[in-house]
Amino acid sequence: MLPGLGVTHCELTADRNSIIVEPNVSSIKSKQEKFPDALGVYKGVTNKRIADYLLTPSTFRKKVLTTPDNFFTVKEIMEELNINVYEDFFLLIDECDKDFPVERMRDDFFRFRNRSVVSSSPIIASDPLMREHGFKILTIRPDYEYKLPLNLITTNNIVETLSAQLADLTGPVCIFCHSIETIESLLNDIPLLKESGAVFCDEELPSTDKLRRYNMFTSHYYLAVDLEPHEPPHVILISDLFNNKPSFFDPDKDVIQIVGRFRKGVKSVMHISNINTELSFYTPKQARAWLKNAGKIYASWMRKMETAQHEGARELLNEAVQSCSYARFVDKTGNLLPICVAKFIDAETVKGLYSHTKLLQEAYMSAKHFEASHSREVHIFSDKDRLMLSRKLTQEGRNRLLLTRFEQLEVLRKVRSSKAQMRYRHLIDQLINNPSDSFLYNCFLEYGSSFIRDSGFKEEVMRKEIDNQQMISN
Repeated sequence: MLPGLGVTHCELTADRNSIIVEPNVSSIKSKQEKFPDALGVYKGVTNKRIADYLLTPSTFRKKVLTTPDNFFTVKEIMEELNINVYEDFFLLIDECDKDFPVERMRDDFFRFRNRSVVSSSPIIASDPLMREHGFKILTIRPDYEYKLPLNLITTNNIVETLSAQLADLTGPVCIFCHSIETIESLLNDIPLLKESGAVFCDEELPSTDKLRRYNMFTSHYYLAVDLEPHEPPHVILISDLFNNKPSFFDPDKDVIQIVGRFRKGVKSVMHISNINTELSFYTPKQARAWLKNAGKIYASWMRKMETAQHEGARELLNEAVQSCSYARFVDKTGNLLPICVAKFIDAETVKGLYSHTKLLQEAYMSAKHFEASHSREVHIFSDKDRLMLSRKLTQEGRNRLLLTRFEQLEVLRKVRSSKAQMRYRHLIDQLINNPSDSFLYNCFLEYGSSFIRDSGFKEEVMRKEIDNQQMISN
């Protein structure tokens, strides 16, 4: 199925009362802009406002947009108002494959007389309650060729690769990355982004008038949020696997979601990613084995908790049961939730694609919606090198790293072409961030590496030695 086919639009205009569950607040606000008669429920919307909306007579049907967590608030208010929520409202769960508390809503979902789940990138799981309630899967496929060209660039330095690509693009650019830490790093290291960029994260709605030349979005913005810049943008996905929160994009699901957010089309699609051969992930076989073995321990804890004679023992076991990593896969009785298992295996499979260039390339080649090409870029300094310098180090520790970098760049410094010199100057400017860095660089040029090492990388020792040399020469 493709995004932008108007399923939620149809429900918002349907002649029936509806509760539409969206994955996040941004998507609620996006739809509320186009349908002001709908009520969006999120932080700041009071219970009184919800009740007033439901009770006020109107010529239009009641349409309530809510997140999974706020669904229960809406339901309780309806029950207090003697509204038969399960009979009088249609329940639509939008983007049903995304991460939200499935178990909390599962029982309520099946109590609605009329209900449906929808996604443009579904994860299909065999749920016994789906079969019991006679659910059918309706798949919408286009009857026309739908493949966009996509350029996959794997690189050892995302900053350098992105910087070069941005310099060649004209018109608006929209960059997607899960990690705000990576976004901050890109802003600090790429002047174009800092000078002409905007960052959208959390619940801020990216209206057209807020968009700038370069726009950076976290993952909230490819879940049901419509983006409409004045002209079709260049879309760039960034996967940095060496930050605390890596950005794993599924070539067959996430990427089409992102492209589908732009209702007026896109100029180009590009995915820039580094590769981490040491990445930890489970194959589907390993994931099922983990679930099986963890399930045995979980079941034994449940049995011990039920038979425990002492309150302290029951309380401790209950804490273990509730907080363990296996708990997210089971319902209240300990039975596995098929959709949670399917998501886990799917997420681990996608993560594994980023452990080798060939795997990610093959995933794009087999993706249904893209005609992918691939190129590889190798830079003098890697993302690991960049991140090492960004960590909180003592100046001596930083000096050790910087000296190594200066030495690595010596070959390039001695190439006398103007292009090589510009490249050298650019890389040096990337390394030097404060007066102490600049002092070390000047010492390296004038006195060499041995002078810095003999000083124990201590700036005060180097300065003292330079002063002594100057006194002797005078």
